[in-house]
Amino acid sequence: MMNFSNLTTRLLCVLLLVFLVFLAMVYWIIDQQAKPEVAKLTSQTIIETGNEAVNGILSRVSQIDGMAVTASRMTGSLPKNADIINTSVGNLMANMDKGIVGGGVWYDPLMYKPNVDEAAFVWQRDMQGVMQSASHYQAINPGYQAPSKLTANRLDSQITQPQLAMPYYRDWWYVPAVYANHDHCVWSRAYIHPATKQPVMTCAKAIFNAQNNGFEGVVSFDVLLGRMQSMVKEWQRKTGGYVFLVDMNNNFLTFPNEAQVKQVTGTNPQGEMMDVSSFAKQNPDFAPIAKSLDNINDNIIKQAQKLDGGKFDFTSNTLVSSTNLQKISASEARIISAMLMTQSGQNENLNATHFVEQVSLDNDLLLKTPSTAFIFAMPMTNWKMVIVKPNQELMLFANQLGKQLQWYMLLGFLPVLLLSGYIFHRILAVPLHQVARNVREIGQLIAQKKYLSLREHKLPPANIQEIGVITDSMNQLVDRVVENEGALAQVNERLEQQVAERTENLHQALKDLKASQVQLVQSEKMATIGQMVAGVAHEVNTPLGYVGSNLELIDENIVRYDELIDHTQQLKQLMQASPADTATINQTIEQTIACSDELVADAVSDDLHGLVDDAKFGVSQISELVVNLRDFSRIDQAKIKAVDINDCIKNSLVIARNNIKHLEVITELNAIEPVSCNPSQINQVLLNLFNNAAQAMGQTQHPTLNITSTEDGANMYISVADNGTGMSAETQAKIFEPFFTTKAAGEGTGLGLAISTQIMEQHNGDIHVQSQLGEGTTFTIRLPKTAISNHQSPKLLIAEES
Repeated sequence: MMNFSNLTTRLLCVLLLVFLVFLAMVYWIIDQQAKPEVAKLTSQTIIETGNEAVNGILSRVSQIDGMAVTASRMTGSLPKNADIINTSVGNLMANMDKGIVGGGVWYDPLMYKPNVDEAAFVWQRDMQGVMQSASHYQAINPGYQAPSKLTANRLDSQITQPQLAMPYYRDWWYVPAVYANHDHCVWSRAYIHPATKQPVMTCAKAIFNAQNNGFEGVVSFDVLLGRMQSMVKEWQRKTGGYVFLVDMNNNFLTFPNEAQVKQVTGTNPQGEMMDVSSFAKQNPDFAPIAKSLDNINDNIIKQAQKLDGGKFDFTSNTLVSSTNLQKISASEARIISAMLMTQSGQNENLNATHFVEQVSLDNDLLLKTPSTAFIFAMPMTNWKMVIVKPNQELMLFANQLGKQLQWYMLLGFLPVLLLSGYIFHRILAVPLHQVARNVREIGQLIAQKKYLSLREHKLPPANIQEIGVITDSMNQLVDRVVENEGALAQVNERLEQQVAERTENLHQALKDLKASQVQLVQSEKMATIGQMVAGVAHEVNTPLGYVGSNLELIDENIVRYDELIDHTQQLKQLMQASPADTATINQTIEQTIACSDELVADAVSDDLHGLVDDAKFGVSQISELVVNLRDFSRIDQAKIKAVDINDCIKNSLVIARNNIKHLEVITELNAIEPVSCNPSQINQVLLNLFNNAAQAMGQTQHPTLNITSTEDGANMYISVADNGTGMSAETQAKIFEPFFTTKAAGEGTGLGLAISTQIMEQHNGDIHVQSQLGEGTTFTIRLPKTAISNHQSPKLLIAEES
C-alpha cells in the first residue's frame, strides 16, 4: 500500500498534479486561443479567396464598363445619321464577346431629330449567336414584353413619330443613367431577357454630345449572368460551403438552387430574381444574412442623405415618378440615388479588400448546421457576394491538433514521471531519511535538557550539497546551543535596549510622516487652485478678446461718421458764406449724401449696434464668471449656512468649464429643499469629481457627463456619472485612500478623493463609487439636510502640527 507521507510518493503525486494542471492549461489554451486563431486564419483564407473572386467580377465589370464608355463617347461624336450609327456602333457590337447578348443606342426625345420623339438603334444575337441589327427595339429593350410599332435602325427618312403609350425613355433601366454624374455604367436589377429567356443585367451609360457636352441619350449592353454562375461554382469549390451573389438592390443574381429565388410578378410575368428580404420572410434561417446585406444599403443611403438630403429625396422621387412600365420601386430608387451621389469619381480598386463582416448563423438554410457567412461588397455596382461555410470545417484542423497534442504529452510524460521518482528516491529521499532520524534524536535530547550529550549526536557529512548545508548548519546549531546557553541573559538585555531604540525611531518617523502629509495636503490645495485659476483665466480671456476686437472695429467705423460730420460742417460753412457758391454747395451736398448713402448701404449703424451688443455680452460673461467664482468660494458668507445644493452644482460647473468644455454635460437637478453645509467645501468636492470625470474621458469618442440631484426625507443625493474608461474592483477599493493615484508620477498627490471623503464624513454624509472597466464611473454623494452646525469646524484630512 502506498504511504502518502513518504517523500517520494508525494513528489510523484505533485508531478502528476503538475502534469494534469499543465494538460488542462494546454487544453484551455487550445480551446480558447488556438482554436479561435486557427478559425481566424481559416476565415482569413476565405476572405482572401473572396477578395480574389470579387476582383474577378470587378475585372469583368470594368471590361464592360470600358466598352460602354467607349460606345458612349463614340456615339456622342457621331453625326445624327442612321447609316453612320449602324456602321460604327454595329461594328463595335459585332466584336463583343458572347457574354453580351444585345445592346443599343437610345436617343432622348428630340435629340436625334427635332421632330422625332423616339429613335433607337439596337442589336441582339440571333440563334447562331451572331450579333444582328434588331428590327424592333422592344426585342432588346428590357422594359417591354409586347411587340411595338416603332421600328429601330431605319434610315433617317423612315423614322416616324412613336406609336407607343410608354416610351423607352421612361423605362426603369433608362432613367437612372440620365441622373448619373460619373463616367461609369449604371447597372439594372437582374431580369429574364425577353428574347433569350435567360437571366441578364443591363449596363446603361449616358451619351453626351462631343461639342456641347449636352445629354443626348443612353447606350446599353445586356450581359448574361450564366458565366457568372459558372464562376460562382468554381469559387464554391475552393472555399467549401456555398457562394451566391446579389445585385445593388439585394436581388439575387445567383444561388445554388435558382428555383428557390425566382418569382413571377404582375409587372414581370417572365420571371425575376427575388430580393433577400422577401426570401428571408419565407426562410427565417436566412434572416441574419439578409439583415447584413440590407445594412450595407442602409449605410450608403445614410451617407447620401448626410451629403445632401434634399438632392437625395428629389432624385429618388424622380426615379420613381419618371418610370412607367415595370416602375422602379421606392427602395430600388433610394439605393440607386444613394449610389449616384456617393460613388461619383470612384473607380474599382482591385487591390483593396472588399470584405465587410462575418455573420454567425445558428442553423444555415442550406447546410442545416451552425455556419458563418462572409459578406463582401463591390464598389460602383454595389453588388455583394456571400460565402457560407460550416463552423465545423473552420474548427476541424484545431480539433485534430488539440487531440494529437494531448496524446503526445500523455505518452511522453509517463516515462518522465517514473524515472523522476526513481532518481529522486535514490539521490535525495534516502539521505533525507537519515538526516531526519538524527534530527529526531537531537530533538529528544534537547527536550530532556541533556545539552552536553548533543555533541555525541552530530550529523554525519553528506555528499549532496543541499543536504550538506543542512547537516553543517545543524552541527553549528548544536555547538551554539552548548556554548551560548549561559549567554542568554546578556542577549535578552541587549534585545530590550534595541527595542527601546527602535521605538524611538518609529516615533520620529511618524512625526516626519505627518509633516510630509501636511505638505502634500497643501500641494493638493495649490494644484486645485492652479487648475481653477487656469480655467478662470481662459474663460475671462475669451470674452475679453472679442470685446477688444469689437472696440477696434467700432473705432474703424466711427472714422466714417467723422467723414460725414466733416462734409456736413463744410456744407454749413458754404451756406453761411456770402455770397453763396451754389455750384460748390451742390457738389458738397452730393458728397454729403453720397457719404450718408454709403453708410446706409454698408449698414454701418447696424454693425455698430451689433458690435456694441457683442461687447456688452462679453462684459456680462466676465461679470457672470466673477459672480460664480465668488459664489463658488463663498468668501463673503458664513462657513455653515443653508444653501440650494443646485446652486453649488451650477457654480462648480462654471468654474470647471475650461476642463469640461469638450464634454456633453447633462444635468437633472430635482433637489428643492435647502441643506445646511459649508458651501465652499461642497464646491471643492464637486469640482474634484468634475475634473476627475473629465480626465477619465480623455480618450472617449463621445464623452458625456450626467449630473443629477435628488432628495428624500432626510438626505440630498448628488450623482456624477461619466462614460470614461472606468475602474477595476482593485482600483475602486483604494481610490479613497490617501496618496493613492492612478495618474503618472508628478501629476497628482492622491489626496483629492481622500479629502472629499473626509469633508463628506464631517458633514455626516458619505461618498460612494460604482464603476466597470470600459463602461464609465458613477460617484454618489449623500448629504444630510441638517449636516453640521456653525460650531462644528471642518478640519483638514491630516491635522497640521503646531
